[in-house]
Amino acid sequence: MSAGQVWVVAQVKAFDGEGWASDWDLGGVFTTEAGARAACTGPGDCMWPVELDQPIERGTISPPGITYPAGGG
Repeated sequence: MSAGQVWVVAQVKAFDGEGWASDWDLGGVFTTEAGARAACTGPGDCMWPVELDQPIERGTISPPGITYPAGGG
């Protein structure tokens, strides 16, 4: 992990017909991958790294590096 990176955790509640998360809650933002992984306890919980101070493209995108440690994604 770079010094300017954090891990975002989302608790996905529902997926649409194309597989996109249509309803989700923020599960937390962590400075370590291990902390984010520990927060992913339920099916549909996912995590991905984000570089600080970097704009994210507009539109619907799949976060680079997204993973579902507890399954269900």
